Amino acid sequence: MQQLFSEENYDKNNLPSTNHTNVVVELTVQSITEISEFSSSFKADVWFSQIWQDPRLDFSSFNYCLSNLSLPSHKLNSIWTPNVCFVNSKNVRIHASPSENILLLVFPNGTVWLNYRVSLMGPCFLDLSLFPMDVQQCNLVFESYSYNSAEVNIVWRDWEPVSIPDPNAKRLPDFELLSHANTKFTLLYTAGLWDQLEVIFKFRRLYGFYILQAYMPTYLSVFISWIAFWIQTSALPARITLGVSSLMALTFQFGNVVKNLPRVSYVKALDIWMFGCMGFIFLSLVELAVVGFFDKLESRRRRTRRTKDYMLVHSDSEQQWLSRMPSRTMPQEVLGGDCRTTSSIGMRLSNGSITSPRMQCSKPKKVTKIEDEGRIISGEFIDDVSAKLFPAMFLAFNLFYWFYYIGLSVSRP
Repeated sequence: MQQLFSEENYDKNNLPSTNHTNVVVELTVQSITEISEFSSSFKADVWFSQIWQDPRLDFSSFNYCLSNLSLPSHKLNSIWTPNVCFVNSKNVRIHASPSENILLLVFPNGTVWLNYRVSLMGPCFLDLSLFPMDVQQCNLVFESYSYNSAEVNIVWRDWEPVSIPDPNAKRLPDFELLSHANTKFTLLYTAGLWDQLEVIFKFRRLYGFYILQAYMPTYLSVFISWIAFWIQTSALPARITLGVSSLMALTFQFGNVVKNLPRVSYVKALDIWMFGCMGFIFLSLVELAVVGFFDKLESRRRRTRRTKDYMLVHSDSEQQWLSRMPSRTMPQEVLGGDCRTTSSIGMRLSNGSITSPRMQCSKPKKVTKIEDEGRIISGEFIDDVSAKLFPAMFLAFNLFYWFYYIGLSVSRP
């Protein structure tokens, strides 16, 4: 050990080779604990390995019985390291339980294996347009912070570069891990070219919570608003209370869900659903206003009909009284009716007496027209139509909504 790390034989400031050094990177995910919409990030515990060869640490000629050297973590300050880091992480912490979880192995041929167990917070590129049926992507980017690609070439391990040994680590309370992929690319900085390794995690949201907490209450609010269609049209206060209460309950549910989401400027799938349900409840209130309007017209029509009937009865009594009065000339119209005498000079009976002409009058034409005028439309008829039309429209809205957004969620890469 003293001979390997002596200052005469080893200088940690020099690269292991005059050419670029190949560093193999491997990542093992222990667990993914959280995905936050507010901070657009995810938290995970991972094992992160860097493997490279340093010929200066070759001890094969010293002792063939020793398979490797397991060194304590403080020996990191004595050797050269490629300084590969999570360049896009928001926070990284090395576990200490109780000492730092760092594995440092040196093999006889000079191969160095450096492994960290870290807890980190990485970024996610959230697109909530399909919320709560959305698919999200989070990524981690590795880079040698101190050396460019001419000095250090970082590559993924050939076999299982990214692994998740525990199946339970793929499932969170509100997300499930669909897949992960790893890539390599080169990024140009002002100081030169740097190799970067990226691992991308794809998550699908589990929307069972939102079915119970958002969708089911909105279904109930819409269904309650339809009860007004079976209440008598004269019970306007009860119908108004039912519709307004449903609208307020829906608005309250919407507010509870939205307050736990970031303030985005685009429309989400849940917004479409909530606004659609609000529209149905609002239309039920509009239907109530239409029913009240037509009932008001019908009530006015009934009052007019009763007035005309009253006038008609009194008009018939007057005509009968006038018809008994002797007169040679009678008016042709009495109170709006057509009247005519049976003879202009009277009739002579067989006994020689002369009778006065009698008047034959028809009912006023205007009154007859009103009596024949039937009810064109009524509030009960509108309620009957609405009780069938609203559920049919809501069913069509449901079919479109669920097929469209679930289809987009499944087909989105």
